[in-house]
Amino acid sequence: MRRCLTLVVAQAAAYSGRTAPGRLAWVDRYLLLRELSLFADDEPSTTRVFCDIGLGDDATTTLELAEALQQDADAPLVVACEADANRCSAAREACAAAGVVVRQTDGSFTLPLKWDEVCVGVRAMNIFRSGYTPVEAARGIDTLAAQLQPGAPLIEGSCSRNGDCGVAHVLRRTDEGLAREALLFTADVNRRRGFAPLALRPYLPRDLRWSFKEGSPVYEFWLRWTEAWKAARKGDGDVFRAACDELRRRGDAVDWVDEGLMVWTPQGGVP
Repeated sequence: MRRCLTLVVAQAAAYSGRTAPGRLAWVDRYLLLRELSLFADDEPSTTRVFCDIGLGDDATTTLELAEALQQDADAPLVVACEADANRCSAAREACAAAGVVVRQTDGSFTLPLKWDEVCVGVRAMNIFRSGYTPVEAARGIDTLAAQLQPGAPLIEGSCSRNGDCGVAHVLRRTDEGLAREALLFTADVNRRRGFAPLALRPYLPRDLRWSFKEGSPVYEFWLRWTEAWKAARKGDGDVFRAACDELRRRGDAVDWVDEGLMVWTPQGGVP
């Protein structure tokens, strides 16, 4: 029997409700290309659940997530969860047509999992960008992480309104806790008419924005990236990718995932 991978979308009452089509497509591409364990079918007695935090005024990014993951033969069942009853009601028809189930939550970061469901991943984009104190944001992330299966990813960060630039943590549940495995960067050089590392700084995950200062490891990475970009921009073509290639040549653990998508996986995790 094929186990279904369920995507649950949880929405706290205070979350921002507006989003644009394609805003989170870069995260969806990363999940499809790199998180292949989401589609594993090795325990038919449980339903695997992927939690996407935030439904919003409409289900656009939720439906896009489902469409992206359904490219895999073991396409997930998407369960969209939202704290606001009106949003749930408005989204049900479109979600049902796409095979997505809407499930209302209590507005907290406690995921609405059923007894036979296990959480194999979380997408929490543009949730902690504002409206939470540092302590509240950390507690929210810890609450989400505690509900993950070992090895499951938590993608947390922020991006521009149309998704043409953004940065996200790739956090991973381990037997010891939550590993800060990598940072995921996106930049659409066509829509932005160019690229510079500085353009992505405002979209750092909130904890890194708080600590981004001279001497910090992420700040030092940004300096190295900027130097690589200065060398790469002298050529033609995609300067974002060229800067990634140059940064890797200089010894940083960066990898080009897909068009407009780079991941940094420093040894020992993101400081």
